Amino acid sequence: MIKTTNEISTEDGYSRYNFFEIHPDLEAIIHKDYQKYGTKDFDRDEYCEEMYKKNFYDKYDEVAYKEVYERYINNQNFKDKAKFIYSIIDFDKYKEFVALNETIENPAELIISYSILDNSGVKVNIYNISISDIAFVF
Repeated sequence: MIKTTNEISTEDGYSRYNFFEIHPDLEAIIHKDYQKYGTKDFDRDEYCEEMYKKNFYDKYDEVAYKEVYERYINNQNFKDKAKFIYSIIDFDKYKEFVALNETIENPAELIISYSILDNSGVKVNIYNISISDIAFVF
């Protein structure tokens, strides 16, 4: 696993950090600015909203796919997770990855784990994203 840490915030001596653990095979699809996620320098909010709109609201009719809307599209936890994926994955690199990997033998092994650490060593796991999760939102 590739492990990276980046400071999110610091206030009154209390610091918080992004902590990513990325399977080496997924490193090729990571956006160059993925470590900015959750920081004041993060500038992909508009892009993430547009991707969510394109891949869900524009793709599924709310009347015809009522259950999909209830279970996924209008579910805030799902939306947050999808937007996280859009934040850290480079779509063009992902398309190349898919073209080169028509079949994936063990998709459960291809994981990106995202946690938040603090300066006292407390680690809170936020997301464990598999290649299947990534494929679902794109």
